Amino acid sequence: MFTGLASSRAAERARFPWRRRILGLVIFGAVCGARVASAAEGSPAQIAYEQGVEQFKAGNFAAACDFLADSYRLEPLPGVLFTWATCELRADRVASAAAHYGAYIDAVGRLSAVDRVAEEERRQVAERERARILPEIPYLTVTVAAEALHTSTVHRDGELVPAELLGVEVPVDPGEHVIDFETADGSHARQRVLLAKREHKTIVLGFAKPREVVQAPPVVDTPPIRSHRLVSPWVYVTGGVGVAGVLTGSIAGLLALRDKRVVDAECIGAACSPRGKDAADAAHLEATVSTVGFGVGFAGLITSAILYAVDRSHGDARVTPRRGWSVIAISPAVVGVGGAF
Repeated sequence: MFTGLASSRAAERARFPWRRRILGLVIFGAVCGARVASAAEGSPAQIAYEQGVEQFKAGNFAAACDFLADSYRLEPLPGVLFTWATCELRADRVASAAAHYGAYIDAVGRLSAVDRVAEEERRQVAERERARILPEIPYLTVTVAAEALHTSTVHRDGELVPAELLGVEVPVDPGEHVIDFETADGSHARQRVLLAKREHKTIVLGFAKPREVVQAPPVVDTPPIRSHRLVSPWVYVTGGVGVAGVLTGSIAGLLALRDKRVVDAECIGAACSPRGKDAADAAHLEATVSTVGFGVGFAGLITSAILYAVDRSHGDARVTPRRGWSVIAISPAVVGVGGAF
């Protein structure tokens, strides 16, 4: 019995050698950080570092990362950066951990030969862990329609998103993120986005227009009358979605063709005038919306036809639609517009 227990523990140690080693190196980094900062004993950076290590040992990773971030901002030491990155890894902030591991590796490369030798073991751990978590990072793309691109602001988690990052897929930590969209007239829309590891999401801002939302009337259970039986409301719902999708695809396609003519006139190869660049961005977004619109429209019309045929052939049998797709756009007038079948 004891032999089996010892074998099980040995197998467990063999499966997770690097995790135990990382924790040991973090504690070792605390000692090294204290020695490196011995000339500034009692400084705010040293105090924040020691508080961060204590919180890390206690398993309070969120608080530990905040203390370590403060310490690094006060005194950017490579050992503190390594410990901060490892803390973020334990807090499951894989995007931040990968970024700070990369910054640590770069910082070690700028050290003297003697100092690089002292950091070699942690550098290897940083490279290994960064390579392991890179595939787990989720990515978020925030796109603004061309007509609102220069007259609106976008914030993600309270921080302004620079114009050069709009439409660009950026790595983010797993979890909830808050997108705030504000137009020049002060109108505001907010959307909360939840991302899991390895997930990619795109948020389109400013394209949706105000529209009247028509709800289907409630279905009342009544005895079936075959000669005067009403068609299922889902036939109208899916048919309406199909018509709306085709119309949206057609309008967006026409706009894309219009902007393409501007691109042809204002661009020579990859070089474009400001008007040509705006038109190229608009055409790209409109072409995407057109493709989605036609896909949704045709699917809605086909589904409507199928539901109508099934409804006619099966008397009073009810057809329950299955959720198959969703399309969401965000603007101050319409937070989300979607459909499913």
